[in-house]
Amino acid sequence: MSQHGSQNGNLSTKHMQNSDQMTIGDFFAYKNVFITGGTGFLGTVLIEALLGTSPDIGTIYVLVRSKKNVDPKERIKRMLQKQLFEKHDDNTLKKIVPVVGEIGELNFGFTNDLFAELIDKVNVIYHIAATIKFSSPLRTAIKTNLTGTMHTIELAKKVKNLAAYVYYSTAFCNSNNRGLILEKVYKSKFDPYDMMRWAEDDNAWLDFNKDKCKATITDHPNTYTFTKNLAENLLMAEMKSMPVAIVRPSVVYGTWERPLPGWVGNASSGHLGFLAGFIKGVFRTMRGSETAILDVIPCDYVINSSLVMAWYVATRHIEQPEVIHCTAGEVNPMTCGQFCDYLNDSVKRHPADNFVWKPIARLRSGWRYNLSFYLFHLLPAMIVVIPEKLFSLGMPQHTLFEYMHVFKKGSEFFDYFLHNDFRYDMKNALRINRIIPEKDRLRYNFDASQCNWSEFIDRIIIGIRRFYFKEAVVTTSWHHNYWKFYNVLYYAGYVFLFIILFVLMTSLFELDIGFTIAAIIWGFLVWL
Repeated sequence: MSQHGSQNGNLSTKHMQNSDQMTIGDFFAYKNVFITGGTGFLGTVLIEALLGTSPDIGTIYVLVRSKKNVDPKERIKRMLQKQLFEKHDDNTLKKIVPVVGEIGELNFGFTNDLFAELIDKVNVIYHIAATIKFSSPLRTAIKTNLTGTMHTIELAKKVKNLAAYVYYSTAFCNSNNRGLILEKVYKSKFDPYDMMRWAEDDNAWLDFNKDKCKATITDHPNTYTFTKNLAENLLMAEMKSMPVAIVRPSVVYGTWERPLPGWVGNASSGHLGFLAGFIKGVFRTMRGSETAILDVIPCDYVINSSLVMAWYVATRHIEQPEVIHCTAGEVNPMTCGQFCDYLNDSVKRHPADNFVWKPIARLRSGWRYNLSFYLFHLLPAMIVVIPEKLFSLGMPQHTLFEYMHVFKKGSEFFDYFLHNDFRYDMKNALRINRIIPEKDRLRYNFDASQCNWSEFIDRIIIGIRRFYFKEAVVTTSWHHNYWKFYNVLYYAGYVFLFIILFVLMTSLFELDIGFTIAAIIWGFLVWL
């Protein structure tokens, strides 16, 4: 294994806590870091940011799952070939060391020698790994999000020189509450230890079904928020008076600035998946109301907050896990209506190289959303299945029809968060952001109050074009002409639709009646 790091990595926690004026770069110098979830979207950006904290940072151990016919070292090698690592030389990248294991296994399934090495050398732990699917089976969610967290806690308690432990939670973990959610751990209705034991009992799950799952998670909307709340309760029980931080991001989008503006990873899920489909004219209707707050946060702000929190809990005495929200709704709210306006303006300025139909985002809810989805999403997707296969139109990997089902399911899950009054207190986050050492304040800022959301959406749209679809980053006159052409087709489609309705209705009724019926149907479809 790598031998990066030095005697400074063995600084005692007590000494660290007396170093109140230490900069963030000074803190991470000679520190060895263990990361779960390091190959995911957030984890990848965190690794890059850690490399940038100090040229003297030690080894970054990255937990990598074993996959059939895939060498873990090759997975890390492919990750490091991404554009966000371009500024780092080979010697720096050698500090990233993959360690093969499973989050759900005792000691991660590591060999005794490897586990002993981690106990001896690790100073900072970042726990990101989780099953983030809202629809994950409850047992799977417990084993990954709760039992997996327990395994990182056990490691943290065994390491000889723990400086900081940072847990990536979610702002939605307390979505069974209403109003202003505080930066504290809300007590779960279930004991996390009982839940972990339950997950290990095969017989208890033989007749477990959706109804029993709903009865178990009670007022939580899904298994993800339920198990994330349980994991926070576990941290409170296990890690009192230890240097522990809990970071709760809201909806994480691409990066604002670092390491690259608009970095979006693979943009294949969640709201980034919606945007990828949107710029190709595939996803055109967003579920929600004009005034609902869409609480998004740039990815690099989340990373900055987690770097700051490691520094913070390591440089002072902590009685219990320090909790912050990494959100924007309280300081710089953006409504769903504004979001759609920004999207429509941005995609017009920066259209993709090609798209299925003119991209346009509309807000709909209730029966209007459902009918719009079936008529203008699902039906066209069925029609273009063969052409998209022949001419490589639309989005990669799956057919539009398949994407539509995923999109609808995701919209239904997320609808819960848009139609309830969720607000996230940020007093503690803003307090800590203000005490960042002056030298680091601009670099590690995570206060989104000054974010220009229109500019941010521009960067994300360009980032999806550049990093996901591998298109040119520069928008040329060709792109604008292409947009104008499809804009003409878009409005010509309205005319063509009316002609079809007019011909059909006048063939069934007298001219004046047929015209009236055609006009009513056409007007309804345009409004829809």
